[in-house]
Amino acid sequence: MRRTSGFGIGLALLGLALAANAADRGSGHFRKGEVRLEVKYAIAVANEEDDGGDRTFVYLSDVPLDAAKIAGAFHASSAAEAQMGDGSAGYVRVCIDAEGGECGLYFSHNKPNASFNSSGYGEFKLQAAPAGRIAGRWVLAEPDDFFGETYDFDLVFDAAITPSPGKPLPADGGEPAKAYRSWIAAVAKGDLPVLRTLVGGDYNGWRIKSDDQDDVKAALKDLRDGTPVEAKVLSGRIDGDNAVLWVEGKDRDDILRRGRVLLQRDGGGWRYMEADLSNVEE
Repeated sequence: MRRTSGFGIGLALLGLALAANAADRGSGHFRKGEVRLEVKYAIAVANEEDDGGDRTFVYLSDVPLDAAKIAGAFHASSAAEAQMGDGSAGYVRVCIDAEGGECGLYFSHNKPNASFNSSGYGEFKLQAAPAGRIAGRWVLAEPDDFFGETYDFDLVFDAAITPSPGKPLPADGGEPAKAYRSWIAAVAKGDLPVLRTLVGGDYNGWRIKSDDQDDVKAALKDLRDGTPVEAKVLSGRIDGDNAVLWVEGKDRDDILRRGRVLLQRDGGGWRYMEADLSNVEE
């Protein structure tokens, strides 16, 4: 029987550790008309905007981005936009699905302002990478035309995937789900005293608590149009005082809605902050 030296095992483990902790790398460019982004940085985050969290967002930018802040945000791209600063800067967000294919890119740039969505063009290919990392390249070598303005890109990335923070909630959603069920019941009944105790955040909080009854009526109508009358909790995650629930249910027009709800713990109780629900074809 052949013996393997501890030194050899140590070198192998060291090699794996170095591969797993390699620096994130991004290069290439994205051009739309006269606006050109030269990529200097790349980060990757697990994207949970769909229940299951089986997509990855890769951000390629010319300014450093904080992967942890983006991974922990309810709206990942809004968190990226907030990090652009006041100067000329931009990023490309590449969506990668569970099968390793592209699910679209989004380009955003400040000073000059430009934005663009695309999918299905060019050549996209992932490369072998250690567990917890993602690497690949997406190239559109021949410029394409979009309403009289050409664009092309060559995007190269190799980055560690930053997971969503926190831990799973119990199957029933725990205390955050109880608060959400109280919220949707109060929305259905138009029970303003209960809604005012459960609402959080500036937008919903200001409108529900407004002294102007027209503001309150408009807020209640908006909520009723998009909130399930009853909801099934599909899954949930808690991170400190923030909780995200994936829910589905039919609204008052019998339209099936599915998506995420953000709640925040305040003074021991959970408050409704916002929802991102979409219509679902049955």
